[in-house]
Amino acid sequence: SATQSEQRRRKRVSRSPESEEYADGEDFTQTNGSSQEQMVKKLVRLALSCEYSRQPIRRVDIGKVLGGRSRQFKEVFDEAQMTLRDTFGMELVELPVKEKVTLQQRRAAQKSEKQATSSKSWVLQSTLPDKYRDPDIIPPPQIPSTETESAYVGLYTFIVGVIYLAGGTLPEAKLERYLRATNTETSTPIDLTQKLITRLIREGYIVRNRDNSSGEEVVEYMVGPRGKVEIGEEGVAGLVQTVYGEKAPDDLERRLERSLGL
Repeated sequence: SATQSEQRRRKRVSRSPESEEYADGEDFTQTNGSSQEQMVKKLVRLALSCEYSRQPIRRVDIGKVLGGRSRQFKEVFDEAQMTLRDTFGMELVELPVKEKVTLQQRRAAQKSEKQATSSKSWVLQSTLPDKYRDPDIIPPPQIPSTETESAYVGLYTFIVGVIYLAGGTLPEAKLERYLRATNTETSTPIDLTQKLITRLIREGYIVRNRDNSSGEEVVEYMVGPRGKVEIGEEGVAGLVQTVYGEKAPDDLERRLERSLGL
């Protein structure tokens, strides 16, 4: 009958390849959405754990989180940024590319067919307003101890500061002179001075350059990528102003602007 024929046609339509693809697509969208949510959570956890150990999160690390879905990088990254800002008051900031300063480094860069314009590495930075960035509100981490972390922050801020104030490059002999003046030329509350310097280099606060182009080795220190992002010129200016306090000379602002290029 006509009614039975119509029912058979409806059954054929309901089982058509197009309808099956639509159903599969709907299921895939739901699965994909859930998968992306998991990737966002993994990226947030990765960013927090890397920051805890003061290591940058690299593009290759994010690639491991994404698995084979590299095309979803921007979506996952942007969602992770929203979570970090809204929940933790932090955001991922890309590190600057390391400068090529020695003759050997510049020659190597010239030989390279493609100049690096991105470091493809990020660190976490607070997005909280300045009024909340107070040690009483956000104390240093308690591991290994608050005192140790406070001392470490003070030491690397001081070393980064003297490099900035020297114009961005500081010969090794001058750094040793500053350390001697603060009675930290051989040891510090954190570790032996040489081990501390090695740690600062490893964590990206400072960079040590060795240049033999003149016939003798010249060792200089510069501010590293993390030092630029975490402390920067404004952080150094704040440190100097805090040290001087009410006894600051009248022309301190002008001198800082000249030294730091503010």
